[in-house]
Amino acid sequence: MKNLSILFAFAVLIACKSDKPKAQNSENDTSINKVVETAKDDLTPSKYIPVITWVDDFKNFRQAIYIKDKAKLKTYFNFPVVATEDSSLWYLVQLNDSEWQKRKAKYGSKADSFFEEDFDKYFDAIFDADFTKTIMKVKMDKLLSDQHAESPQFTSNDYTYQMLVDFYLEEQNALYLNMSFGNTAVDENGEKVSEGEHNNIYIFQVIDGKKIIFKKFTVAG
Repeated sequence: MKNLSILFAFAVLIACKSDKPKAQNSENDTSINKVVETAKDDLTPSKYIPVITWVDDFKNFRQAIYIKDKAKLKTYFNFPVVATEDSSLWYLVQLNDSEWQKRKAKYGSKADSFFEEDFDKYFDAIFDADFTKTIMKVKMDKLLSDQHAESPQFTSNDYTYQMLVDFYLEEQNALYLNMSFGNTAVDENGEKVSEGEHNNIYIFQVIDGKKIIFKKFTVAG
């Protein structure tokens, strides 16, 4: 009988010990969940800043580019964007002949215009990875003080790219986002090949010293 009492007490002791880790695991699981939720909150994009100057609006524009906020970016455009002889966003999209025929059948004489639905469809061609990478490297304080700033020059495969940003008061407060593309190729003599070098220029206008609005796109070189 004494032996049975000892065995019973030992069994109870083991059962109590086995229960404790379960409670601790539950507490640990709760802590882990809280950490995960906090991490998710940290990944939430920051809100847009209040606009006091056009540089603030440009910062918001850059943030919208970074997080691909199409709704926000549309506020920087007046749709449809009408194409002219030296200005067309279609240069960045490059539709083939069949696509142009379908477009002309749908829009008629306005086929060259760039509509809001086109922005949704071709967003990644208008603001591609090169554009996003360079605009995020532009120094805002330098742009404000010097009215000029530029990103570092990057190299990708056989070309280089860089963004130069300039504010021109004399051009009705124009803001130029100039994507400059170079060529890394050399000829048989080891000389740099200039063929293919060009600039994609996005031109905005600053309204009332605060709001930037897209004016046109053009190519140079």
